[in-house]
Order: sequence, then structure tokens, then C-alpha cells
Amino acid sequence: MTLLAAITNSAAAGAGAGTPAHPIVLTPGAAPPPPTSSALPTPIPPTAWSLAPADPALPKAASFLASSLASCSTLPRLRTLLASFLATLSQSLSLPPPPPALPAAIRALAPYFPTAIASLVASKAASLAEHDVLLALAESRLLRHPPADLISSLSDIDRADLVCAVLRQAADLRSSEILAALRFFLSPASEKAYDATMVVKGRWKDAAVLAVNKCGEKGAGKKKKVDAAARQAAMLLMMGHDGFSSPEVCLHYLFASGNVDSVVLGAAVAELDGGEVVRLMRYLNKWIGKYQRFPEAQAFPEAAGTLGFEQCESLPSFGAVARALGVVLDNHFSHLVLNADVREELIAAEGMVRELAAEAESSGPILDLLRRLQQDK
Repeated sequence: MTLLAAITNSAAAGAGAGTPAHPIVLTPGAAPPPPTSSALPTPIPPTAWSLAPADPALPKAASFLASSLASCSTLPRLRTLLASFLATLSQSLSLPPPPPALPAAIRALAPYFPTAIASLVASKAASLAEHDVLLALAESRLLRHPPADLISSLSDIDRADLVCAVLRQAADLRSSEILAALRFFLSPASEKAYDATMVVKGRWKDAAVLAVNKCGEKGAGKKKKVDAAARQAAMLLMMGHDGFSSPEVCLHYLFASGNVDSVVLGAAVAELDGGEVVRLMRYLNKWIGKYQRFPEAQAFPEAAGTLGFEQCESLPSFGAVARALGVVLDNHFSHLVLNADVREELIAAEGMVRELAAEAESSGPILDLLRRLQQDK
């Protein structure tokens, strides 16, 4: 406030209520009088913002579990530690008692399970071959940041189902983890490893058949919406199943992840040998052909919640496939061009990509017009 404004306000107040409470003193260098009240609220002390846990036993139990996992060397000890922590977690949050089976208890308490401890538990469970607990952690989406050596260790024991479960919900993947998954699925080391991938593909087939059966269900009202969703899910599931080998179906989980950075993927792809590069290029080329044949295919992650088809979350989008193909060509262009076995496939892939790009470019103005019409409503 300027001095003139202060004098004006003071004069107006004095005229209405007699002598002002703080008269203006016109003395050179004198400080203005302090205000009678402050518009700011009283500061809240920092200690008032801290929130104490509902039960002090919970942080103690979490700390004890984290410290005890380092020295845990037997499976019974791991199960005892986990059961004790889950019981304390349930009691501290006033939840129903957890089921006696550890995998079921983890799934029941997944929304409250600390993710930092989940990574430690997963690492120890993998080292002690407690795969049911590890699968429960992965399927409950508690391994957004999996341990560094988890995927490679699971690949060494040919557990394709667990590798796919971890890849499906991982928020960030290192190049070493991507490389381990690529080599495991592009070059299965044994018949046991290949058989494990066949189990994963079998689940895709069962889901696709179930979706096709749902398409035949008739009814009124909500049933019609369910049938339309089932038809869309059936198309996506058949796209991911037909024409792909069992190891290639497992690759869907890697390339469907939206968190695979092109730079990190490039570092992993650069380490592949010639045969693995050719197989990866052919896998990506199959997806290009699928999207050319079914241009109406769109991502449908809601099918996992509404229809129970979790595989619909794990289909690579056309953008993800195109980016991955570009990464492969950038890192191994000379090898692919000089390889007579894949030269024709490269030419075919180039033609399909050009057609899809031209179609997307031509439909761009129409999509813009539709958006504007929707906004004008």
C-alpha cells in the first residue's frame, strides 16, 4: 500500500469513527505503524503434520521381516516369517484374518502389502524355489520393480509362466532383464523350457475359445453389451494366438509393456546373435501382418476386469511393434539385408508398414473432423 492510499484510508476511517486507532505520523524515515491483525493464519508446527501409524507393531513387523529375510536360508523359516507378518498386517489394519495358505493370504492383503518388502520377499522366494508365493506376488501386481536377477534366475529354471507374470506388470525393466527374456523365448534351452511356453499358449487358446463361446450368448439389455465386448476380446485373443509359436506368444508380455524404453530395448537387442535377430524380426513381422489384416483391432484392457480375459492386457499395440521393429533394424540392418532368408520378409514388412502409414495419414483429417463435431455438441 502506498503512503497516499494509507493517508486516504486513515482519513476515511477517522471521519466515520472519530480518532483513528493508528494515526499517520508524517515523520521522515519513520516506519509505518504495525497492523492491528494479520490476514495470515497462525503457522502450524511441523510436528502436527506427521501421521503416526494405527498400530506401532506394523512398522516393527515390517522392519523385522526385511532384516530377517537376509539371513533366512530355509523354506519353513520363510513361510513362518511371511505368515507372522501377514497376521500382524491384518490385525493392525483391523482386517479379517488372512487365509492359512500363503498365496491366498498375499492376494487377499495385496492392496496393503508394502511394495518395497514385496521385492525382498520375491528375491528370497525365488532363491528358495517358493514359486507359489512368487506367482501370487506377481499376479497381485506387487512387483512393479522386480529384483535385478529375478527374470534371469526364473529363465534358468525354465519357468516361462513366472517370467510372463513378472513382465506383465513390471513398471521398469533393465536391458539385462529384457535380454534375458528375449533369449529365453527366442532360443529355448531345453524341451522343458519349450513345454513351459506351451502351457502359456494353452491358456491363450482356452481364453480365446471361452470368448468365442460368449459371443454366441444371446439376450437383452446388458447381455448385448457383454456380447459385443466378448467379440472384441475374441478377435484380440485369436490375433495373439493364431500363427504364433508357443515361445512367440510369451514374447507378447514383453512387447505389450508400455514401460519398455526404446533406448533400453536397443541395448538388449544389440546383444542378440544372428539367429535370434532373425526370429525376432519374423515375430514382429507377423504382428505387422495381423494389424494389416485387422485394422479395426484396438487395445481392450477392460476385458480383464469385465470378462476375466487378462491376456487382453498383453497384446502389443501397432505402435509398440513398429518401434521395436525400428530398433531391430537400427541395430542389425546389415545382417538382415545381407541375409537372403529374410530379405523377402523385409520387403513385405516395408510394404505393409507403408500401407498402414498411408491409411493412418488419410484418416487423420476425418478423425480431426469427428473430434471437432463432438466438441461442438
